[in-house]
Amino acid sequence: MTGRVVRVAGPDSQPLRGTWVTLHRVSAAGGGPVDSARSDALGRYTVRAGLLDSAALYIVSAQYHGIAYFTRPVHTFGRVVDTAEVLAVFDTSSAAPVIQTAQRHIIVRHAGTDGSRQVVELIVLSNEGTQTRIAPDSSSPVWQGTLPRGAIQLEVGESDVSSEAVTVRGSLLAVSAPLPPGRKQVVVSYLLPRSTGEFDLLFDQPVPRVNVLLEDSAASVAAGPLVAMGLSAMEGTTFARFDGAVSEAGTRVRIAFGTSPALSADRLWWVVIVLAGGALGAALLLRSRRAAVPVSASDPSGLAAELAAVSAALAAADRPLPEAERAAYERRRASLERQLGRADS
Repeated sequence: MTGRVVRVAGPDSQPLRGTWVTLHRVSAAGGGPVDSARSDALGRYTVRAGLLDSAALYIVSAQYHGIAYFTRPVHTFGRVVDTAEVLAVFDTSSAAPVIQTAQRHIIVRHAGTDGSRQVVELIVLSNEGTQTRIAPDSSSPVWQGTLPRGAIQLEVGESDVSSEAVTVRGSLLAVSAPLPPGRKQVVVSYLLPRSTGEFDLLFDQPVPRVNVLLEDSAASVAAGPLVAMGLSAMEGTTFARFDGAVSEAGTRVRIAFGTSPALSADRLWWVVIVLAGGALGAALLLRSRRAAVPVSASDPSGLAAELAAVSAALAAADRPLPEAERAAYERRRASLERQLGRADS
């Protein structure tokens, strides 16, 4: 596989000479580096995968100023792939640009036996500049945003950044990882205690897209700009959906809880995959997913990413799945494989 590495500076780009480029093989069963090479004076490189694994994805990475950059995943389906996309690297800045919150997708579970509610949130961060934003020091995160009132027991899911780079500072969720130009996503879960009678989030910054799904058909908007979109069925579970935009910092969103049947934890994470539109990314072991965007049936990279996410969901289940549930995953995987085959042809 051949490709080029370029350094992007504003509207221009220049070949990056003499940098190590690594080819990674990634699958639901495991993965790791398989070959590496240095780029030449024109930024060109050649890496070899050896025996191709038709079930695997292949990704090329390079480091620049201590930060790793990745191409989009390539799925070979047993065929030789000659060329990878151009791998772009960037200079860094600790002052600009300001990282924006592009989207927040929030799933609120039905109350458990102790009255608490699990929440899973997918946050899409956007760097609209031309430099990778880094933290100036350990006390200054690259991005931070508010958590709902009463949120406890934060855990970080598979995200575009390391779990060690996501922390809680009082009522704020903070990200200290470098964020290159483009979009990255962070997946977190937390609990709302029994004493919390509603979802209550005071936004400290504008967010163009806020999407809240409650496993609670009787939920209703108590305050804020979100609009009730009715009930949505996902994988056999009904959610009350609320959608809208937060245009000003200081806006409060409150959604009152009702009651409805509960969703199993395994199925909850399947809904996260659906929300991400299949673009949770393919480098599952490398923790390098891409931005949350709708996947077109003619977009091979997006379809491959969703295929990897579905395969990972099957592999990561913490218990044997019921036959009907496993069959649903398998049908979705087979459908994605067919679409990807047509898109690549």
